[in-house]
Amino acid sequence: MNTKTPVHYTGVAKFLHWAIALLIMMMLVFGQGFEDIVNPDDMAFSLRGHSTLGFTVITLLVLRILWRLGNPPPALPETVAPIQRTLSKLSHLLLYALMIYVPATGIYTAAAHEYAVLPYGAFDVREVFGFLGSSDFDGRRILHELGTWLLIALLAVHIAAAFLHQFIQKDGVLRRMWFGRGKGS
Repeated sequence: MNTKTPVHYTGVAKFLHWAIALLIMMMLVFGQGFEDIVNPDDMAFSLRGHSTLGFTVITLLVLRILWRLGNPPPALPETVAPIQRTLSKLSHLLLYALMIYVPATGIYTAAAHEYAVLPYGAFDVREVFGFLGSSDFDGRRILHELGTWLLIALLAVHIAAAFLHQFIQKDGVLRRMWFGRGKGS
């Protein structure tokens, strides 16, 4: 029986982490410039892509949270300072909160959109989430954009911290979430 404490995240956790990261980056591209789109067909295409990615992120995030509840992350190396441990926990909690908040406000905003928002081309968010009301699109959009910019800022900090651990502190923190096993496995 191997009682060694795991050094790396599970393969499922790694897949979900990187899939969500890639989808969020794609969403940021799809979400830029909506206010500049004048052609209804271009708007429909952009809204479909953005909302499809958003619902996919929500689905993967729920799976990731459920996976994490049953598979806690490996402990940080002992060389990680206590303040960094605290900041890591806080930043991860905020990342999860924002990864929930941004799609939730996206749905809230889409419910008031003048155009059909059709994730996967399967349903109109305005109809399914009609109980959220359909007024004040601009106010809702501000909530969504604010959350998006907060998420971007926190992602920048998250990435910078990963690079700090990889290239300055060289403590293996980034390798725990990278594919393969690397040193110290």
